[in-house]
Amino acid sequence: MSNQLIRLAVVDDHILFRKGLRALLSGFPGIEVIFEAGDGQELLERLDQGSTPDVVLMDLQMPVLDGLQTTRLLRVQYPHVRIIIISMHDEPELIENLMQEGAHGYLLKNANPDEVRSAILKAIGRSRKYPLLAELN
Repeated sequence: MSNQLIRLAVVDDHILFRKGLRALLSGFPGIEVIFEAGDGQELLERLDQGSTPDVVLMDLQMPVLDGLQTTRLLRVQYPHVRIIIISMHDEPELIENLMQEGAHGYLLKNANPDEVRSAILKAIGRSRKYPLLAELN
C-alpha cells in the first residue's frame, strides 16, 4: 500500500467541523476522503454497504454510537480499518484506554495540519522516512 491513495472517512456529529476537516484533508497529496458520517451508527451502515476506508478519523463524543463504542465494534467487524480518535479531551488515562480498545491514534481537535497528516501516515504504517510517491515529484 506504500504508493496507493489513502482512503479516509470523517466521523463527527458537528457538520462544520466535519466539512472543515474534509477540506483540510483534501489538500494533502495521496489522501482522499471517501465519505463523512455524523455518528458511529452511520459509519457502520456505510461500511456495511461496501464503502471501506483505510483510516477513520472519528470524534469521541457523538450521539447514537460514540467513538469508544464504535472503536470496539470496528475492531471486531472491520479489523483492517485504522482508527484515529479526535477529541477535545487530553486525559492520559482516556487516551491509553482508547488505544487499548483498538484506536491507532489520538488527536486533539486543536492539532495542526501536519500533526493530522502524520497521525494518518503513522496509523497505516507510513512515516516521513517513507514518503508518498506524490511527494517525491
